[in-house]
Amino acid sequence: MTKRRKIITGILVFILLLIIAGSIYLFTGRKISDASGDVIKGDLGTESLVVYFSRQGEILGDLDAVTSATANSNQGMNDEDVSDTEAAARMIQNLTGADLYQIHTEHYYRKSFMGTAATAWVENTFHMRPKLAALPDNLDDYDTIYIGYPIWWFNAPMAVGTFLESYDLSGKTVIPFCTSQDNDIEVSMDFIRNTAAGAEVLEGHRIHEENLNDVAAWLHQIGVTTKEISGQMSSKEAESQTAETESENVTQGTENYKGFVLDNVLHSEDEGDIHYNLYVPESYDGSEAYALFLTLPGYQGLYFQGVGENLRTENIGFTAQEYNPEMIIAAPQLDDWGETSARQTIALTEYLLSAYNIDQSKVYVEGYSGGGETMSLVMGMRPELYTAYLQGSSQWDGAYDAVVENRIPVYLVVGESDEYYGSEPSEQAYQNLHDLYEKEGLSDKEIDKLLVLDVKDSAYFKKAGVTNQHGQGGKLFFEDEKIMSWLFEQQKA
Repeated sequence: MTKRRKIITGILVFILLLIIAGSIYLFTGRKISDASGDVIKGDLGTESLVVYFSRQGEILGDLDAVTSATANSNQGMNDEDVSDTEAAARMIQNLTGADLYQIHTEHYYRKSFMGTAATAWVENTFHMRPKLAALPDNLDDYDTIYIGYPIWWFNAPMAVGTFLESYDLSGKTVIPFCTSQDNDIEVSMDFIRNTAAGAEVLEGHRIHEENLNDVAAWLHQIGVTTKEISGQMSSKEAESQTAETESENVTQGTENYKGFVLDNVLHSEDEGDIHYNLYVPESYDGSEAYALFLTLPGYQGLYFQGVGENLRTENIGFTAQEYNPEMIIAAPQLDDWGETSARQTIALTEYLLSAYNIDQSKVYVEGYSGGGETMSLVMGMRPELYTAYLQGSSQWDGAYDAVVENRIPVYLVVGESDEYYGSEPSEQAYQNLHDLYEKEGLSDKEIDKLLVLDVKDSAYFKKAGVTNQHGQGGKLFFEDEKIMSWLFEQQKA
């Protein structure tokens, strides 16, 4: 063997020994012997379980491994020092009465911060699934699983994936929460969705140095009923706090037009800036729930056409006020009529529902022309947010199944010779929805309460002196008492 080969062989052997030694150091920490598959019981008969992963043992420097979050910035319900993630999990348990379970890996992570960080990096990079010390036998008794964790290397720790993939989560609801100073939970959401196969995974929430009231406000926002316990504000106060927090993400407009404040901007972390004009009745003071109405404009009312052009060219935002004086009206100005605008409409709706005291049995939406295309996409995504939908002079671009599943009333109105769409797309949408309702076993009478197709003949337009069924039809439809009354008389049970 030549001298050069000996040197190369020596280097390779040295590297191999380093890899072996590193692996032994990173993955063979002291074994955890006291882990159990038993849950800590909450309220009798609870159908919720709070599961959390938090690194066992102290990290030098009091750092939560890899996240830089303080290990003890929160305190538990009995004031003992615990990790951020455990504190958050205990808060959720106390507020909901859920059972509680901590995920333990088979071996402790290394005591040093760098040791834990290196192990976490390797696990994340190679999509490893560390073995767990114990697991509950099954999750059959739970409909809702809260899953909490710190953010490690811009993701959930891989041990969380091990836990979620150990069960059939079909039909269950998974609610993620995380603790991190720097990273939002969104960096881990794809991982959670992929590993919680079959479950409905709700949007997650980052809990950072928050107290019981902050957690209660978040739970209230996602529709979870919380218990009133010592030190917690009332549900009404929690709702108010949520609205206050949300309002910090809005730049208020300064110009007024016929009672509307123009060009408010909701700064959505996920969907970008959302421009909207807003009418709030002078009588609204937050003490009573008001109805909510969103109106999506046609092409001439999009944002690039000019601030407030939707209100200047379409009258429905004003005629709607005649049907319910106790109604907040939002007139978004989006950039197009595609999926981005649909998601922005959903984000705006969710903001308005949290920022104002809204009667959620009276949340109405309308879409004219291109706005109808956008709103049909919304109805295919999140119809449960709304009470009823009026579509004028447009076509249906969204899915149908969710509308039928949620029994959302839909009114489709169009001119028989609409110059842009024709009546065929509306007729086809009506037929598709009607067929789905029939498959659900609904009678024609039941379907008629949920679905209306109103194709206006030429005489309808001629009587009003209108020659353009599309461009001028919207104004006619939204001044038609029969059509408008149908919309605002709808109410969720």
